[in-house]
Amino acid sequence: MMAVSERGNETGRVPCIKVLEPGWNTVRVLGVCAGLGPVLVCPWGICIDKDGSVLVADWGEDHRVLLYPAQGAGRAIVTQGLSSPRGLTLLPEGQLAVSDSMHHCIKIYQYKAPQD
Repeated sequence: MMAVSERGNETGRVPCIKVLEPGWNTVRVLGVCAGLGPVLVCPWGICIDKDGSVLVADWGEDHRVLLYPAQGAGRAIVTQGLSSPRGLTLLPEGQLAVSDSMHHCIKIYQYKAPQD
C-alpha cells in the first residue's frame, strides 16, 4: 500500500490522503468526511504502519498528527507541542518521529509498545 498527500489549497481541491493499492487504484480517501475522523487542513507528511493505519502530519490550524486506522474512524494522536509538523516516520522501537519545522527540531513520541 502507498499513501499520497493532496494538500489541495493550490489546486482548489479539498485536502485529502489517498491510499493506493499496488495496481495504483485508490482504495481509501481520508480526511474529507468528519464522520470518518478529523478533516484535514494541510496534510504534509504521511506514513503507513504495519497494521495498515495511516499517520498524517497536518500543519493547518491545529498543528497535529492524525491516525486513520485500517478499520474505524480516525483521531488525533498528537495535539500539543507542534508548530508546522511537516514529516513523520515510524522508528523500529515503536516510536514516532515528527519534524517540527517552526521549532527547528525532530520530536519523538511513543507510538506503540516495543515488541519483545
